[in-house]
Amino acid sequence: MEKQLLTKLSLQNLLAELSARASDFATVYADAAAFPTRMDTLLATPAANFNEIKESVKTETVTREAEKYRTGAAIFWDGPGSRYIVLPPFPVPSNAVVIGELDTAPLFEIWERKHVIGVVLVAWGSYGIGVFNGDRLVASKVGTGYIHQKQKQGGSSQKRFARRTEEQKKAFLKRVANRTEEILRTHRLDYIFFGGNRLIRKPLLDECKYLQGQADKISGRVLEVRHANQAVLEHSRFEIMKAAVFSF
Repeated sequence: MEKQLLTKLSLQNLLAELSARASDFATVYADAAAFPTRMDTLLATPAANFNEIKESVKTETVTREAEKYRTGAAIFWDGPGSRYIVLPPFPVPSNAVVIGELDTAPLFEIWERKHVIGVVLVAWGSYGIGVFNGDRLVASKVGTGYIHQKQKQGGSSQKRFARRTEEQKKAFLKRVANRTEEILRTHRLDYIFFGGNRLIRKPLLDECKYLQGQADKISGRVLEVRHANQAVLEHSRFEIMKAAVFSF
């Protein structure tokens, strides 16, 4: 099994190649409620490949990523080298099973829907917060906050610097929480994505009451970005729009 993060265009090219050699595909669309926990029910009718699909869905890497995406899956299944599970960036709207056809249209319709997306990128000492309406960044705020680096010397000096660092981190998180609410609350968001230092996500959620109230909109995905600045914020939608694709 191999996992890739693919853009819409890359995935279209991959599936176009499959379509050219399609023989006896099974196409399955499963919404977030069905995937991966209720696949036995969705695929209850005996058919070629269904047992293979049900076993592949239970793969640890697939189930772990499905928990983060929470968007359901599109499954295209034929012989070896033509077996794919796709976790799209946004939810699969309904369940469907098609035998003998590679039906990719419902998958790519997901990319065409316009969403309002909040993005919160945070690293210790910098942050970027924005709102995308479709492909346009319509609101943004970036900032910094000084945080002492760890001190090598020991004793009371090290403890003093450690206390100061913790105080600076708390002040920084409070600032980011305030800016997050300030930027995001005036928009009717469909989804919220976090990116940056994974270890900051939980303490920021604990600090920000606005985000606590939007918990059902927060993606389990953490965008893989190393910096929190305007350029990375503007590029973040590109990362959000990628699908996780597993080949078997």
